[in-house]
Amino acid sequence: MVLKYGSLFLVLLLTYYSFNHFYRNKGKFPTTLKSVISLLVGVSSATISFLIMLNTNYNVLLSIILNLLLVLLFLFLSKKLFNNGITEMLASLLGAFVGTIIGYMTFSSSISVVIVDILFIVFIYLLLFFVDRKLVSNLNQKNKIKRDHAKSSNSTVVLTSILLILVIIFTVNMNKVKVGVIGQPQKQAAKQDDQNDLQYATIHVTPSGFSPKNTIFKPATMTKIIVEVDQDAGANARLASTDLGINIPLKTGKNILLLNNPLKGEYSISLEPSNSVGKLVVK
Repeated sequence: MVLKYGSLFLVLLLTYYSFNHFYRNKGKFPTTLKSVISLLVGVSSATISFLIMLNTNYNVLLSIILNLLLVLLFLFLSKKLFNNGITEMLASLLGAFVGTIIGYMTFSSSISVVIVDILFIVFIYLLLFFVDRKLVSNLNQKNKIKRDHAKSSNSTVVLTSILLILVIIFTVNMNKVKVGVIGQPQKQAAKQDDQNDLQYATIHVTPSGFSPKNTIFKPATMTKIIVEVDQDAGANARLASTDLGINIPLKTGKNILLLNNPLKGEYSISLEPSNSVGKLVVK
């Protein structure tokens, strides 16, 4: 939890620093500043929206509200640099949309957060490195402003078109968007406890669902399944399986499930009310 909040704070801090750097030097590179700001806004919005989705434990409504506030914030910051921040607002909307979808589909883990942080830090470093090399004296300002205005109009049309296309694609494929499928651990094998003559495995319940998704057991062996529910996985969770004939409540922490010498086969399990699914494979 600390890592998630810390990562979000780091991204916000780097974004603010970049905006402040551009604001202090905006008169020195008028021909490149607007495109650079649009790129910064788009990538920052995507990164922040991604982290917001993970920090809110896939609360879509809360994420959308926070993202709209983020778009308004970027519009305000962009207007401090330009008279018109429409292009930057569209870039922010596009980035927030992409970041929210990817965040929703990404399995919540420390690795995914760290990877996003590293990529964003590298992006900011390269962007500022490029900007610092492009700082030039403000010559022929009127001609440059005219060219910038034309480029801004074209960028607005392009960003609007891309955003509409992505919304249409998402709407058509909405049923294929599953929570936490990217980076979700897929399988594990049960361990043997010779002292107690049984096999055991721990399945974690996270906001993304089961981790790992599938667990492999040996047949005709006493089986102990430890279902460990994370604190941020939500309340009133239940473990259900029509194959095993169970529907039991889960408390935060460790829950023990014993299977008496299961037969070979595949037994589907689900987590209610999230409808996340997993599988117990006996072979």
